[in-house]
Amino acid sequence: MDVQSRELTVTYKIVPPPPTVIPPSLSQETTHRFSLPDLESKEDTDSELKRYYTSLRASIAEARTKLGEELTAWRDAVGNAELGKEKSVKAEADDEGEEEENAEE
Repeated sequence: MDVQSRELTVTYKIVPPPPTVIPPSLSQETTHRFSLPDLESKEDTDSELKRYYTSLRASIAEARTKLGEELTAWRDAVGNAELGKEKSVKAEADDEGEEEENAEE
């Protein structure tokens, strides 16, 4: 592995439905960077790789927590405006499931 600075980068852009009032605390386009550990040497020893992957898991968990908090805030801001879209998608998925069951018989 290269001994260079590594990071986990997450970027998203939210396009809320037109009637949504966007709170000033939320940004529609966001990029987060989470640092990843560097390997201390160029040799991939087992203990060094274990430390690396343990730290990597921690960085991923941190990213998940941060995104979860932000996306939950967006969900709350949008409210019920997107509710109709989710129902139609679910109904289509249910129809596909029934077709598969009939085909198996």
